[in-house]
Amino acid sequence: MKTLFGRLFAVVALASLVVTGVLVLMRLDARPRTDDAFLDADIVHFAPEVSGRIVTLNVRTNQSVKAGDILFVIDPEPYQLKLDSARAQTRSLEAKVDDTLNEVASQVSRADAARTGIDNARAQLALATSTLARLEPLLGKGFVTAQQVDQARTARDSARITLDQTIIQAEAARQGVSSVRPLSAQLEASRASEALALRDLGKTVVRAPFDAKVIGLEVAAGEYATAGHPLFTLIDTSRWYAVANFRETELDRMPPGTPATVYVMSDPKRAIAGHVDSIGWGVVPDGASLVNGVPRVVKTLDWVHLAQRFPVRIRLDHPEEAFMRIGATAVAVIHHDEQP
Repeated sequence: MKTLFGRLFAVVALASLVVTGVLVLMRLDARPRTDDAFLDADIVHFAPEVSGRIVTLNVRTNQSVKAGDILFVIDPEPYQLKLDSARAQTRSLEAKVDDTLNEVASQVSRADAARTGIDNARAQLALATSTLARLEPLLGKGFVTAQQVDQARTARDSARITLDQTIIQAEAARQGVSSVRPLSAQLEASRASEALALRDLGKTVVRAPFDAKVIGLEVAAGEYATAGHPLFTLIDTSRWYAVANFRETELDRMPPGTPATVYVMSDPKRAIAGHVDSIGWGVVPDGASLVNGVPRVVKTLDWVHLAQRFPVRIRLDHPEEAFMRIGATAVAVIHHDEQP
């Protein structure tokens, strides 16, 4: 009896283990899980856009800042002087352009008057020519004297000379009209320099572009900052992610938008809801290398093929600031059975 009871107990226990194992496998298939995960966020290596000495530093390492907060101020005096100089140059060129426009107006008026003189000279020449043509036939008939004809001829020749001189003067007046284009080009360049100087002056006051945490600060007021060289790093606290490495055989069960739950090691009982944001498109295989752009494949014989892991980026829906730290260890569970 005892032997039968023992055998029955063993069968029931084995069946229970099998059922439990099947249930676990089904759950893992419906909800892939990995403890190879960490928290992440977008970061900016913050650098000034203009160079100069830091006169005010309002932040310290690990401090929280809000979008628009003044982080630091670079000595504005050199940039104010550049702006004043650019503005003075612009005002000077504007005055020159006005003077040149007035002079051009006078020159155009003189050129117009010269062109009018040409018309008058042509009319005088036509009149003198007509008078001579009318008097010459009358000389043979005795109705006019030779002196009158000579005077008419002289008047025609004088009118012709006057017309030629007037044409020359009109052409000289036309060529003497100045152009304001070179000064206008200089004025445009000066205005651009003024706008750039104003922009640079504004960049001496550096503000936070978003809500953030300050890390990696190793400078103090009085330090010389160089444009483009980071002074510290800002962590964008408006969006937090968990980067979880899942086997490639599981990726088809976690398309973007799939619900997920993340647990951080600092409080493993606290569930943080999220959803799959994206899946990485590539990783570097073990032992892979490139020679002049051509992959080199090492000859190996592996009896066991391990599935490659790819990073899955999970957007946290309502992260609690107290637990959010870049690189913090996490566990991620994908709810494949709860896809929308």
